[in-house]
Amino acid sequence: MTGYLLRRALQAAVVLLAITAAAFGLFYAAPSDPALIACGPKCDTAQAEAVRHSMGLDQPPAAQYLDYLRGLVAGRTISDVDGSAIDCAAPCLGYSYTLHQPVLDAIGDRFPVTLSLAGGALVVIVVLGIGAGFTAALRRGTATDRLLSGFTLVGASVQIYFLGYALQYLLVYSTGLMPLPGYVPLADGPGAWAAGLLLPWLVLGFVNAAVFARLARSQTLETMHEGYVRTARGKGLTALRAHGKYTARGAAGPLVQLLGLEAGALFGGAFITETVFGLGGVGKLAVDSVVQNDLPTVVGTVLLAAFFVVVFVTLADLVVARLDPRVRLA
Repeated sequence: MTGYLLRRALQAAVVLLAITAAAFGLFYAAPSDPALIACGPKCDTAQAEAVRHSMGLDQPPAAQYLDYLRGLVAGRTISDVDGSAIDCAAPCLGYSYTLHQPVLDAIGDRFPVTLSLAGGALVVIVVLGIGAGFTAALRRGTATDRLLSGFTLVGASVQIYFLGYALQYLLVYSTGLMPLPGYVPLADGPGAWAAGLLLPWLVLGFVNAAVFARLARSQTLETMHEGYVRTARGKGLTALRAHGKYTARGAAGPLVQLLGLEAGALFGGAFITETVFGLGGVGKLAVDSVVQNDLPTVVGTVLLAAFFVVVFVTLADLVVARLDPRVRLA
């Protein structure tokens, strides 16, 4: 197991390094000039060159990339438009001249929103998606199976922006059954925090739960016919106990891997959901940064999303290796 852990850690480090190079390459591939954006609309050529030199953009791309990597590990000093020094602590993701603050601080201010949204949505995904798929497999061919299969079909077909606006109009504005979605810090009251995020949780969780339900149903049906499950039934275990102890564990591998990928994507920012419900999370920050040509923030949010995907996928692989020893030997 130790060797497997080391291999996965090394693979994750290599992937993250490659992603930093790709994200940094986007900085130069973009048609916008960061110096002109930082300098402002009334900036002339001489001022733009001075700002470009102050920001270090006149250095070779390789030198800038190495400086960026050093900033991620040990922090660095960034020059403002006027040449004054800005201390950017590690991990330094750059400085937003649009928001006038380090990118990491901008992300940190909005990350509690994304964390709350992602955490609640994952609970809905596990309860609705995996629970529905497992139940449908155990009740194969019955009305329950058909009903749950219809649920997965609707969830897989509907789009977040359509369902979000429709339910918001129906449940908030028309009937008043639910409060207006919004983020309230957990410290201000768990009730208000949950009430403001309940509708985004349900919408985001429902749409993504459909994929998990279909996968859980197919994996459960496949595992139910494995020899070790039939042996457990032959030894006298009830169907519920045999499936709960053996079938669920055998079917868990692909579900855990998909859940790790989904968790990484959600913690990196649920762009559409945050935009639909007006939540000021990391996803909304990324969208606004693209609109405003705020390249350092765009690169920073891309790296953050990639980091969470790599971390959660790696954790999911470790869990699968724990559940199935054959994975560690592969």
